[in-house]
Amino acid sequence: MNKSELIDAVSKTTSLAKREADEAVNAFIHAVASEVKAGRRVVVAGFGSFNPTRRGARMGRNPQTGTPVAISASRGVRFAASAMLKEVLNGRSSLPQLNASGTPTRAVKAGKATKSSSRASAKAVKKSSKRPAVKKSSKRPAGKKAAQGSKKVVRRAPATKAAKRVRARKAAKQSARKAVRRAPAKTSAKRVRAKKAVKRSARPAVRRAS
Repeated sequence: MNKSELIDAVSKTTSLAKREADEAVNAFIHAVASEVKAGRRVVVAGFGSFNPTRRGARMGRNPQTGTPVAISASRGVRFAASAMLKEVLNGRSSLPQLNASGTPTRAVKAGKATKSSSRASAKAVKKSSKRPAVKKSSKRPAGKKAAQGSKKVVRRAPATKAAKRVRARKAAKQSARKAVRRAPAKTSAKRVRAKKAVKRSARPAVRRAS
């Protein structure tokens, strides 16, 4: 990226016009150069620092001929990248995003980003677990109601003729036993007569039941 491309990038990422972006870049270069020339260090937070250096006079060699050459004292500048810039270059943190006004936001480390996302997911799970459970309806299913209704119908169904006969016979036998117990036990003839009378009385009851 050259200077003109840098100006275009500044103009696109900010609300400045291209002319204003050109003036801003030139002003930055002028300020840094003047401070370094004066022997002062320029520190741009989140980017790096421009440090002035001095090199004394020394003897060197011509690389083509190998003859010794006297090198005079000189001044230079050394750029040192900031810790945040090194983390961005090595992928340990994300590049700060620019706001609508062109100011960079705070950089987020990769580990912290994953932790924040995991915390957000954990909070979402907790909120979903705290939601009230759906109440179960107290109404019984239609199948159970139908089964209970069929049972009631079976219980209320009228007895058949065979059941009536059985009941009549049982009632006749019980009444005959009671009559035999109540009859005097002096002679066997009386007992026989009583049994016959009971049987005769039981027959019409059975016929009526049928």
